[in-house]
Amino acid sequence: MEATSVTTMIGREKELELKMFKRIALFMGKMDCKPRLPVISLLLLGILATHPVFYSCSDKAIGADGTVIAEFEWNGKHHITLEEMLQEISELPEYKQRQYQDKSGLETYMLLMAESRLILNLARDQKLNEDAEILKKVQDYLHELMVKKITTQEVDDKLVLTEDDYLAHYEANKADYVRPAQVRLLCITLIDEERADEVSAEIKAGKDITEVAQELSDRGELVGPGANASSPGDTDYFGRDAYPPGTEPFLDAAFAAEIGKVHDDVIEVEVQGQKYYMMFRKDEARDEYQKPFEDEDVRKSVERKVEREKRDALMVAWVKQLRERAEVKTYIDRIPEAEPEAEPPAETEPEAAEPEE
Repeated sequence: MEATSVTTMIGREKELELKMFKRIALFMGKMDCKPRLPVISLLLLGILATHPVFYSCSDKAIGADGTVIAEFEWNGKHHITLEEMLQEISELPEYKQRQYQDKSGLETYMLLMAESRLILNLARDQKLNEDAEILKKVQDYLHELMVKKITTQEVDDKLVLTEDDYLAHYEANKADYVRPAQVRLLCITLIDEERADEVSAEIKAGKDITEVAQELSDRGELVGPGANASSPGDTDYFGRDAYPPGTEPFLDAAFAAEIGKVHDDVIEVEVQGQKYYMMFRKDEARDEYQKPFEDEDVRKSVERKVEREKRDALMVAWVKQLRERAEVKTYIDRIPEAEPEAEPPAETEPEAAEPEE
């Protein structure tokens, strides 16, 4: 098994896996229905403090299994206790717990629990807990949980990351953290050559290019770089790799121009068969910049990459150790070659209809 396939198998959220597996186990009749003593979060303790009605029930409502808050008949009597409900809620993320912190929310959750139990009992009556497809899915999910657990123990828990690791990665990959030289233009891009020549003549005659860009934007004529409805003509900062092949004449002119100057001529570029006509004023420029390790975005990126690299290395080493321990042998020659796909029938020209006599 390759490291990447193991990683793929274990990508479920903890909340879903715990809750779903418990319900599957209950459904399959593999789990004691009696509630455990609840591990109640501080948030839920606050719920109890502000809503004493949920624990100051009459003596008849309090049994050996806890405080009954709902009951129903289905091949016998079934109860839902306050302790069960609080246990379930306490296992949710805190932001979800907040949905059930007032009386209305708790009543909603209680009804959801009751409805879920009803559906579960109906499914059990229909022998769905013996359904082969469901049993297969339960087994598959159990295997996923087991793989995730052992991987956490053997890989994640042994992952050690240090500041020296981060700094070493940064120094070895400094080129990845360079902001290239960039320019910012007031740019007009049109798709009609004659219209572009007219606009260029207006600008050369003294009309402000900012005003021209606004007018063209209002008429919906701007396209490409500078087609910014909220700030017509503004390209924001961009580097030499910002635009696709075919725009090199524009990029060369933009980086060579002087700040504050309007480029003299209309620049024609062609991208994927479409011609564009561009004119611009260079407003700002900034040099190439080496981002420091202390930069928040740089540090986060370095930490993610180092963690991924070290984890992958641990995973590969661990899986290799397992293969060697088990003396895994593979017989690739026994795997049949994939049959070539059948070619679609050649299209034939429809025969001309016979002329009517």
